[in-house]
Amino acid sequence: MIIKKLVISSFILLYYKIGYSQQFITDNYITMPHGTGTFILTNGERNANMYSVFSLLPGFELTFQTTLFWKKPEISSTNYFTTNLFGKYMFWVNNSNTGGAAVFLGIGKSPSYFSDQAYAPMHKNYWTALPVTIPIFNNMLSWDIMPGAMVDFEKNSKDGAWGFTYSTRLAIYKIVPQTAIVGEIYGTEEKLYSRPEYKVGLRWEPIDWIVLAATYGGATDGSKASGFEIGIMIFTPQFLTKDFMKNNSIHY
Repeated sequence: MIIKKLVISSFILLYYKIGYSQQFITDNYITMPHGTGTFILTNGERNANMYSVFSLLPGFELTFQTTLFWKKPEISSTNYFTTNLFGKYMFWVNNSNTGGAAVFLGIGKSPSYFSDQAYAPMHKNYWTALPVTIPIFNNMLSWDIMPGAMVDFEKNSKDGAWGFTYSTRLAIYKIVPQTAIVGEIYGTEEKLYSRPEYKVGLRWEPIDWIVLAATYGGATDGSKASGFEIGIMIFTPQFLTKDFMKNNSIHY
């Protein structure tokens, strides 16, 4: 996943497996164990994503994200490509390891920001976010809240244009075996406005090292947005440990 880890991403945790981000915008407090690699591929009606996540230090992850937007006139999307480089640090976790908080710092467009404009240089955009995870009803529900901010120096070379990002996600477990029912809402306010959007879907977690998800996304005003999307998340073992290869499990 993307790291060991208010209302802003409102629909999604059971041990470490509960908070995998997949193609959802909202993240949680989790950072994967030191030495783990995470690779995510998604493909949808509006865009395709690739994430490469590396747990370089305990509690810290470095992520490189690339996104290709398809040309879709019906949803005002042009054909362009974006990149994003960000780090995540988990600074607090509860005693049962089912909730906590982390902080993001990134270069490039914030994942919660959608624009129909052309390619934006990564080095002119900076963002930060604070994911907080709250377990509810004995881990049957996991609620992630992620407020944040971003600045785009391309829009105003002197002071830049600012935006305040928000996302909240809720995952519901123990209804469908090995599966989370997930929903979220996200968007951006102020000068870097991005309309509120939502995603709902299922995240299947059959084994420790692979997660599959299928979602549908739209805008809260009823217009089209991300549409249908599928994704896969793959975790590498910690430094290819013998224990992983023998037992086919990750130990946190």
